[in-house]
Amino acid sequence: MACDCDLLVIGSGPAGLTAAVYARRRGLGVTVLEGGTEGGYLANAPNVENYPGFKAVSGLELAGRMLEQAKAAGAEVARCEVSKIEKAEGGGFAAVGMDGSRFTGKTLLLATGAEHRKLGAKSEAEYAGKGVSYCATCDAPLFAGKPVAVIGGGSAAFATALMLVDLKCRVFLIHRSKDFRAENALVEKAKAKGVELVVDTVVTEIKGDRFVNSVAVTNVLTKQAREIPVNGVFIAVGIKPMSELAAALGVETDAAGFVKVDLKTCATSVPGVFAAGDVTGWFKQIVAATAQGALAATSAADYLKNKPQA
Repeated sequence: MACDCDLLVIGSGPAGLTAAVYARRRGLGVTVLEGGTEGGYLANAPNVENYPGFKAVSGLELAGRMLEQAKAAGAEVARCEVSKIEKAEGGGFAAVGMDGSRFTGKTLLLATGAEHRKLGAKSEAEYAGKGVSYCATCDAPLFAGKPVAVIGGGSAAFATALMLVDLKCRVFLIHRSKDFRAENALVEKAKAKGVELVVDTVVTEIKGDRFVNSVAVTNVLTKQAREIPVNGVFIAVGIKPMSELAAALGVETDAAGFVKVDLKTCATSVPGVFAAGDVTGWFKQIVAATAQGALAATSAADYLKNKPQA
């Protein structure tokens, strides 16, 4: 059975859409499948200030421009919530949708992304983009000189706290235990730089008017409750890769579930399958996802060119 396209892309975030553009420039037929919001997680970003060519742009606008460019290049973009991926009869790969739809491609690009683990505090979702952030690299400069809370006890949380201290913020690092998973060197550096450690404490609610102005916390040992005035809340309690489809196909992942790739080609452990963007666990930024998308598409084109004909 002939495949529908040369490159089947799962996910329409920056990695997937950039791959579509580069694949089309190499003459490949491309189909991009998206089961959620076109543009992926990027579309939810209220403001992007670190993407080249834009002083500031909403994530929705930037995602829309990427989508428009991919379509203009000739990529097909289809709505499909993929339930499984399997090897297709006669070669290639097939993505099967929840509704029974089926798309096939000679090669496959997994650009399914990752999602930040949520804290679960009251009003967390309400204040997302209004003081609540999951990305210090993206948003820390917006809070320069302001009091902020960092939630978490791992290396990412301490790196976030140190970034914010360098921006002259008063930083409260809140963790449910007095034991940290972070490297000791980071913990000691944070202490030396004046990060205020609030241990054995959980955040129960994020408060504010239009924007965040405090967090309600409770000490898990004494049960004492109080509020800490802050303008920003940076939640750093982990990232979950959306790699279930990859794992089911037999693609190798690391201990945290991120898809393993050759960083020179974005090839996975399964021939003909590539991965790009946050699902790989590489530098989780828009510009990095676009770079990997371009590399993955180019590698897919080279793979098809050099693959022995059956």
